Amino acid sequence: MKRILYIGLILFTVSFSLELKAQSVTYRVTKNDPFDIKNLTIAIDPLFFDANGENGFAFGWGARANYFMGKTLDFNFDMRSGFGTTGYDIDNKNTRNYFCMEGSLGLTLSHKVRSRNVPIILSSSSYTSGGYTYTTTYSIRGGVPADVRKVISFRAGAYQLTNSINLNKVFNDSLLMFENKETGKKFSLKEAGKNGNDTISLSGSDGYGGFASTAIFAGFNFKTIRQLIVDVDGWGVRSNMAYSDFYIDAIFSPVVALKNYETSTTGTIKNTYKYDVKYEGGKRAIGWRFGYVLRKPKDQGFSFKWELGQRPGFKAAGKEGQSINMRNWYTMITYGLYIPLKVKPIATAE
Repeated sequence: MKRILYIGLILFTVSFSLELKAQSVTYRVTKNDPFDIKNLTIAIDPLFFDANGENGFAFGWGARANYFMGKTLDFNFDMRSGFGTTGYDIDNKNTRNYFCMEGSLGLTLSHKVRSRNVPIILSSSSYTSGGYTYTTTYSIRGGVPADVRKVISFRAGAYQLTNSINLNKVFNDSLLMFENKETGKKFSLKEAGKNGNDTISLSGSDGYGGFASTAIFAGFNFKTIRQLIVDVDGWGVRSNMAYSDFYIDAIFSPVVALKNYETSTTGTIKNTYKYDVKYEGGKRAIGWRFGYVLRKPKDQGFSFKWELGQRPGFKAAGKEGQSINMRNWYTMITYGLYIPLKVKPIATAE
């Protein structure tokens, strides 16, 4: 206990002295211009990761683009393709690889510049002791005044999504129905192994199917742009720069469809049986999401995007009155290199 108190006292003393030092520094603002940006970015994401309730997870590569056209329009494009999708087998025609493509258009509702005190970090260091990590940060107390652009937009768009889905875990076995396309015979997932020629095994990789969803979405985007660079005596050039988008969307999907199922018998003579697959528990056409995108206003670098939400999908089974299936949730993160370009028209300070 004494050791913890000593460490705490030392950290407090060091922190207090650093704060005093930070207050006494002098600096010169060398740039404070949130309008000097590159308004078109094209990003290649070598890796994205999507954790979802349909099959567990998918990961792969993607590409993104954003074009902030003047002060009025904001175009966004996002594409992701999986090279690691749980349940997907290229030799299994019933499954689908993860693929998502979407585009949106934003219309500016509010565009303002405000002066805000933003933090300027002079340096930061960390060390570990007793299983704990301690971080000491040197910063200019109270921050430095900066011009910050705040843009609020209404946005709308559409996306197309395919993915593999775990039939055994996502659906109630008495509500997932198979219909033989030739004979018209129907049976449930629960009865799948008890129907003569219609016997199908849904164990292992055969227990996965595919689905597709086409959706439209609409919501609001909150854009923040700041570009402050200061020269601090004794510390050198420091900055606080960000081009960020926070968005929240409501999603409506008129199409949520399961891929038809196909199975073949083994042996000398192989027969192929095809089935229409339908979930009689119903669909949930409404979803939601929010997300965050971060890059620099002008310089080439790395771009980060994160999303969390609940996609339209299938209703919960076996729970009367519950329409929300928690297996429709997902979270996605992607990280990649972007190339910034300046393309006319571009907004300038008036």
